[in-house]
Amino acid sequence: MKLAISTLALSVCLAAAGCNDSVYDEQADAVRDNTQEYASDVRDESQSTAEAIREESQQTAENIRDRYESAKPAVEDNAEERADAIEDRGEAKADAIEERGENKADRIESQGEEKADQLEELDDDDAVEEIE
Repeated sequence: MKLAISTLALSVCLAAAGCNDSVYDEQADAVRDNTQEYASDVRDESQSTAEAIREESQQTAENIRDRYESAKPAVEDNAEERADAIEDRGEAKADAIEERGENKADRIESQGEEKADQLEELDDDDAVEEIE
């Protein structure tokens, strides 16, 4: 019984100690949350744009294939090559957009983390009032 009460008391003390975040800690958490959300939005937008490009190039390629499906073999082969080239260009363009979006999102996260770390460092000066 004593052990249970001691464990409970220790848990309450540790929980109470963890609840006192400074204003700077709160701001740092808000900065992290905001930058994560913004970075996620950037990633989603670039992936959406890339997917639209992929779909468009695939549709264009399929239209070419369908149009020349019953043509002479040489003409059909030429159309197939053009369709493949359109798909390849679309895929390369989509990949580049996704990569730029990912890099931008990574920079946003990095800058947000730096700002949050700076805010937390201000807390280390012991001149900050604790809030509950």
